[in-house]
Amino acid sequence: MSKKILPLVLSIVMLFSVLSVAASAVTDDDILTDYPVILIPGYSGTELDLVKEDGSTERVWHFGMEEVTSRILKRIVDLGKGLIATAGGNGQQLGATVGEEVVDLLGVLRCNDDGSSVNNIQIANPIAANCNMAYLTENGLNEFKGEPELFAEVSSLIGEEKCYFFTEDWRMSVLDCAARLDSFIQEVKKDSGKDKVNLVAVSHGGQVTATYLSLYGYKKDVKNAVMTVPAAGGAALAYDIVSRNVKLDTYTLVYFLEHGFVSENDYKWLMTALNTGFLNDVIEGILPYVMEVIGNFGSIWDFIPEEYYDALKAKYLDPEKNAGIIEKSDVVHHDIMRNYDKALKDCIEKYGMNVSIIAGTGNPSVTGLCENSDAIITTNDSTGAVCAPYGKRFSDGYSGLKTTCTNASHNHISPSMEVDGTTAYLPENTWYVDQLFHGMTFLDDYTRELAVTLLLTDSLTDVYSSPEYPQFHVSTNRSNAVYAYFKGNADGFVGAEHDTLVVKNLSKEYPITITAINITGAELVARPLAFVSVGPEEEIEIPVTGTLPEVSGKFIQLQIDYYTEGNKVTPTGKRVFDFTVMNGERADYNFDEPFVDSEYAAPADGILGDNATDALKKYGVYDLVTFFVDLFMAIMEKLGVVRYL
Repeated sequence: MSKKILPLVLSIVMLFSVLSVAASAVTDDDILTDYPVILIPGYSGTELDLVKEDGSTERVWHFGMEEVTSRILKRIVDLGKGLIATAGGNGQQLGATVGEEVVDLLGVLRCNDDGSSVNNIQIANPIAANCNMAYLTENGLNEFKGEPELFAEVSSLIGEEKCYFFTEDWRMSVLDCAARLDSFIQEVKKDSGKDKVNLVAVSHGGQVTATYLSLYGYKKDVKNAVMTVPAAGGAALAYDIVSRNVKLDTYTLVYFLEHGFVSENDYKWLMTALNTGFLNDVIEGILPYVMEVIGNFGSIWDFIPEEYYDALKAKYLDPEKNAGIIEKSDVVHHDIMRNYDKALKDCIEKYGMNVSIIAGTGNPSVTGLCENSDAIITTNDSTGAVCAPYGKRFSDGYSGLKTTCTNASHNHISPSMEVDGTTAYLPENTWYVDQLFHGMTFLDDYTRELAVTLLLTDSLTDVYSSPEYPQFHVSTNRSNAVYAYFKGNADGFVGAEHDTLVVKNLSKEYPITITAINITGAELVARPLAFVSVGPEEEIEIPVTGTLPEVSGKFIQLQIDYYTEGNKVTPTGKRVFDFTVMNGERADYNFDEPFVDSEYAAPADGILGDNATDALKKYGVYDLVTFFVDLFMAIMEKLGVVRYL
């Protein structure tokens, strides 16, 4: 668990791990690249030891929850005083108390002004052969394993002896981490007897991998490289922390955690109803202490997105004292990041690799940077794609800037019309998953199967290789409850074949009843013949009537209201799906209005009025009330009293 905590601990966000793994869609017959697999983990994924003067070592990262619990008990009085002060409007006192413990617990990890370690810190498990999954299992060293959901599946297909877990000093510059990865790969090749390896990376591991491929790809040591939610171009979280401008989005945070725990209960309404602004005061009190620990980490400065780097460097780094940090991070930002498109394309076309990216979209940052993201890393930084401002979309007819993909026949615009993939590092090798949260690629069946297929086979050479894995998809994490698509169409698109809507119940536990379906932006009506129950993991086909505009590049939305049978916490729910119409000539794009609002305009809003709608949202009961409005109108329509579109 602690392997996923640090990135969010630094902004008082806690993460998690573990869930059961579904059966793989990849079989032994599919595996064409029988090479060892190396996991390059997310930030803080490697244990670190302090080497003492007598040569003995002490584990200083990771710490367990028992360490956190003991510190809470020791400071219970101070924490109590801080909570009382917070209730009175002074959250910084509690923040200072927590911050003092952060420094006491993690201060040993501090770096000097030049980016070197203050203390003698070493990687706890540096030898590649000892990072082999079979070795770790045999010796009971499970703490060195990562991404259990993925590797339970990968190891079942290729064997534990072919699975390796990369270790690094994640505090250091990504240049150092990439050089370390190059050495680690050589060790794995020797240990496994293979001439190439496959790489799968998460988050910071994606930045390490992209940097490695940029600097060492010419060695041709890699067959398949899969970067999931990569911090290739930086991380919004780091920018928010370093700029001391964290504004916690509690709604998104709770949504994030629901996905992480794959919870089928919805608590977002509670965070909407509660006034959680005091948390920002607490975080403000913590940040100075956090920066005392991490301020000279080279990796933190490499995390700053390129567009913000020079300004933050000028504000917070001294040209002389911090010259060591600046020298390396300048190379990262000014040389490597700016040339990802060429470097990664060379890996594919010149060096014979399969290089791919899986990125999340459709979420704001949990810490304030309101750009399209996976909640931690912006979609632009993960992929190079240009995105509309969060809460907006490109106007109908938008076809893309086409800076890296100039092929007019290729459509790299997301169905939500929020992502322009024509500018991406790898336009033909990047898969986007709407509502996929950071670090959760392997928690829903679709994205995990996509990652495994890219990693272990040669079957997906680009986004056109298989209709089962389209470039754009919507998250099927069980916490989303339902999933919908038009039969005969790619995910998120609708064309001439639009007479059947398929709705899947994502729950593995609860049946659902669809109570209402509303479509805006087109004269289409989707109504089940009755309030039919859909069993766990089952699908239902719903007839669609009406006409679809004979045009392409037009945006429509669909909302499904449902009742979850047996869920006593949140029995009612809604989910909105974005679709792009592809049914003729592309609509004329309005250059004078490049962006429009993307928020779903619910039919119930027109009945309730703006004032009532705003009040319901303020107190966290909007979804519940509009559920019953939609239900009432659906019943009235079935009775022939009213037509509700």
